[in-house]
Amino acid sequence: MRKTDIAWLLTLALLSLHAAAAQSARRVVLPNPGLLRCSSADCSQLWPANMDPKAIFPKQVTLDTDRGCVYGMTVLYDKSVPFGLIRAALDDRYQQWSVKDVGSSVLRVWRVEPQKFSIQLAVADKADERKHWAEAGTKQVVFIAFKGKAACSLSSK
Repeated sequence: MRKTDIAWLLTLALLSLHAAAAQSARRVVLPNPGLLRCSSADCSQLWPANMDPKAIFPKQVTLDTDRGCVYGMTVLYDKSVPFGLIRAALDDRYQQWSVKDVGSSVLRVWRVEPQKFSIQLAVADKADERKHWAEAGTKQVVFIAFKGKAACSLSSK
């Protein structure tokens, strides 16, 4: 290889590393899990108070409620958002509650025992797309209170 070819390849490699570093510097915004089992107007804060202007927000958030009490949230991130970036955001908060060895590279689960909820991170596939649920590649994060809908009747919030 000539020196100019090597210089060109090194330049391309540095540019791709810089782009990867810029992508990893972006933070994924997760919803407030304090909404789970909450049924008063005091707990309507969906996003954290301090937001990074470059933060990656979900493209859709669906709340599961029973008489105004939220017991589940399904959060969809665009397929362009890397799975690893969302997983890292969840691990930053919940790593100690991560369930190990779920048997899939595109499925992660956390059981947050002290706050009584679980989280599932998965990627929509072609079957989800055929059902018109989500475009293949869309990242899905599901927060659900232990006992699901019944958790609302047990809530003291």
